[in-house]
Amino acid sequence: MRAKQLPFAVRAVSFMVSAVALTGCVDADLAQLEGTLADIRQSPGGQPPVMAVALPESADLSYLYSNERSPFLPPEEIAQGSADRSEGSLAPDRQRTPEPLERFSLQELRLVGTMRMGGRQVALIASPDGSVTSVKEGNYMGTDYGRIAQINAQEIRVTERVFTQPEGWQERQVSLVINENNE
Repeated sequence: MRAKQLPFAVRAVSFMVSAVALTGCVDADLAQLEGTLADIRQSPGGQPPVMAVALPESADLSYLYSNERSPFLPPEEIAQGSADRSEGSLAPDRQRTPEPLERFSLQELRLVGTMRMGGRQVALIASPDGSVTSVKEGNYMGTDYGRIAQINAQEIRVTERVFTQPEGWQERQVSLVINENNE
């Protein structure tokens, strides 16, 4: 079967459209572009000029602590591992069962009241989970192995055990006070 030929008029119109489209691609300013490129090619090449910036003179400084330990290196005691967490007379007993208030830091716990029960002073401690727990002297609270040393009418005193690298286990005294403004 022979392919159908387009009529002559359709072929002539498509030829004219193609010729007009190709004529639009010819730019009359190509001569000007060629002139600009020729000027650029003839200009002197090479390195761009060097700009020198004058820097102010600086004075020599002496470091007064050059004989001391570098602040960027660990102290020798830490590097040598002088203190051991499991040793020392103040090391906490890790075998005992933790008490409920040891899950919270002392900053999260709040003393809400004290009372005398059976001849002993008892304190009421509010924890962040919303519960109130009664404690007596000798109970533990806080994340730093704090043990209640004394309960007064307005405060309780807690002895915490904290570990520092050079000294090992140390005791510190902390107090929780009833704050009537912070209900």
